[in-house]
Amino acid sequence: MNIIIRSIGMEHIGLKMFVILTLLVSLIGCKESKSEEINIGYIGPLSKRATDLGIGPSNALQLAVDQYNASRSDDALKVNLFIEDDQWEKDNALPAYHKLRKEHDIDIVYISNTDGTIALQDAILKDQVILINPLNSDALLSSLNQNTFKIAKATEEANGLIAIRIIELGLKKVLVLTYPNDYMSRAATSCKSLLDNVGVENKVTLVGKDETDFKDELQTAKDAGVDAYVFFGYKEFGFAMKQARDLGIEAPFFGSTVLLDPEFFSNSEGTIIGTECSFFTPADGNYVLADEFMDSYKNKFGSSPVSVWPAMQAYDAMNMVLQEIANITETKNRNEAFDDWLRNRLFDISYYQGVCGNISIAEDGASRGIYFSLYQYASEGKLSKVRR
Repeated sequence: MNIIIRSIGMEHIGLKMFVILTLLVSLIGCKESKSEEINIGYIGPLSKRATDLGIGPSNALQLAVDQYNASRSDDALKVNLFIEDDQWEKDNALPAYHKLRKEHDIDIVYISNTDGTIALQDAILKDQVILINPLNSDALLSSLNQNTFKIAKATEEANGLIAIRIIELGLKKVLVLTYPNDYMSRAATSCKSLLDNVGVENKVTLVGKDETDFKDELQTAKDAGVDAYVFFGYKEFGFAMKQARDLGIEAPFFGSTVLLDPEFFSNSEGTIIGTECSFFTPADGNYVLADEFMDSYKNKFGSSPVSVWPAMQAYDAMNMVLQEIANITETKNRNEAFDDWLRNRLFDISYYQGVCGNISIAEDGASRGIYFSLYQYASEGKLSKVRR
């Protein structure tokens, strides 16, 4: 009799355990399909320097997230975006990243600054976070760890256009002034390499980070008969342009992708007009999609971005990730780490139709399919394509 009672008791306990386990599995399943959220961070310059490389992209990223959340299916994960200002200083990148991790537990971080991208390498690998640079792609970034992606223009290719233009114009003696960060230094190196290959005399001069007086360098170049001036840097080089013209230098000016910063124009007091630069507009990408994006951006934020290419690249970079997140329940295995899953999905992207064109991700984590053209600074805040 006692044995029978124990048997019934054990059966009752077993039934209770079965019900509890079933309920737990059900709750876990509901959490993964309906309650989970993905937190994404963005680190970029919202103040101090190069704000056209931060404000436009941050707005474009937010626009893409808002559009995704508004149209996502009931079982698709919600996405949240959190933004930090690095003031275009590499030393601010790691503190901003740690803040995003501590306060929002981000799984993905977008960062515009090349030097900042390098500074985050150890942290993102340790934390299993995917990093995406939506502005720049160069040989150094493509040699970094497996969690780093670049959905952006190719630095060497975009700035090599300046050297090609100088060669086309038959100019023989070139001064390149460059800002001391990785992106601008690589721009100068790519330009110098092309000029060296065809025997064009050139000199690359690295300037101080906050330098605003360039008269000595400019006077020396004028005395040496320099007939082309290249400014690979930010708003401070507006002062250099004005100082050059005040010294009677009439040689043509060339610049990088950042000339539309309003402070560049004001610092130059208008002498920036006529400068040729590498740039990207909707006409260089998928014009129909780009036009729709620009309309949506203006409707949401009240005006167009100061510089269109950083916003366009950021928009594509976010949407490429969001299309994978939308299908995460169908494509991610239960035991697969998030960074392993997203890394593999990004590597599989081929000919994504974005506002910048048809984009693919290569084995080095860099995008292919974004191609800059040559433009001229025509009037305040306006560029026109150079007819060649």
